Amino acid sequence: MRNQLARVILGAFFGVASAVAQEPATSTGLLELGASTAVNELSSGLSGGGSSHFEDSLALRYSDRSRRQDDSRYSLPQLFRQHHGEFMDRYERYDPALELRGRLMPNQRVSDEPGGFDMFGYDIDIEGAMVITTEAYVKFGLYHYGRHYNTSTPFGSRNNNPPAFNSESSLGDDTLTAAGARVGLGWFLAPNLLMELETNPGIFSDLEDSPNHKDFDFPSSALFSYRPVDNFFFKFGVRYSQVFEDAPWLPYLGFSWEIVEGLRLDILAPEYLEVSVWPSASTSFAFGAEVSGAQYHVRSTSSTGKQEADVQVQEVIAYLGMTHRFSDNLSLRARGGVVLAGEYELTTGAANFDPAEGALDQGFYADVTVGIDW
Repeated sequence: MRNQLARVILGAFFGVASAVAQEPATSTGLLELGASTAVNELSSGLSGGGSSHFEDSLALRYSDRSRRQDDSRYSLPQLFRQHHGEFMDRYERYDPALELRGRLMPNQRVSDEPGGFDMFGYDIDIEGAMVITTEAYVKFGLYHYGRHYNTSTPFGSRNNNPPAFNSESSLGDDTLTAAGARVGLGWFLAPNLLMELETNPGIFSDLEDSPNHKDFDFPSSALFSYRPVDNFFFKFGVRYSQVFEDAPWLPYLGFSWEIVEGLRLDILAPEYLEVSVWPSASTSFAFGAEVSGAQYHVRSTSSTGKQEADVQVQEVIAYLGMTHRFSDNLSLRARGGVVLAGEYELTTGAANFDPAEGALDQGFYADVTVGIDW
């Protein structure tokens, strides 16, 4: 099921992360401040008591607090922000740390297959970052993408010659799950050149039985973002995923361009294209297109025993959307549009089952996302 070369990304990521981690990650100023404070407090304690000692201690604590506030400018996150804050704020679209999303694709059909299906998606995506040097950070997170297919009775029965519609002659309802972890590294190779490595190991399965090695996959990517001028970011790299069954390895190519303040264009082939307008700091409107999908391992129990196979799902959608930020910590995004194209290959996994495969018909698409930041 899986391209074994994807595991190379894991080794490359941890090798680079180990090299970056060798850079110093502490502030000598803070260490010196702590040592100085300890010596001063010990001297005050030995010099005597009374109100004079109390006033001296209070003054020392006040002075110490002020110095710590001043030296907070030299903490790793603050130094990283001083060097790269503007770059990080502008190089990609708004992306909340935690996303809770519901998706809907109703009344969908696959080529000449009889019947059809409704797809209900429910996603959880969480990602955070930690600065490890003034030039680098690590990313970590979790994801869970669920797809529930509610099918009509005859869906998937073409060429299976059913005496009656049952689990061996049609597809029936099913739920596909992609769940795993995110691990990434961002490293500024130069002030205007950011390298991002990411791997997302996880299970891609119908979860009908205990998982085995065929259920696991490692969607991974290496992306470089170069800023030749303040408002333009050229992007290139490579990625591995099963969105395109016959082309798991594909190049990344695109750019992000803040055309004027409040208007930006983001393109990253082969994943998405979006134009967004921010008439205010809290509200944006967007239109664009994106490609999504994956390959899942499924199982079937029939009269001949348990059998396994792979299914492929892919959608290309175009949408109009709106995002509103109620505060720095809470946002809501709603999108509606159409399924432009896509490719499906669905099976129960049973031997000799003829898959429901072909292009998706055009149809309605919608999603709603609650975003949370901290």
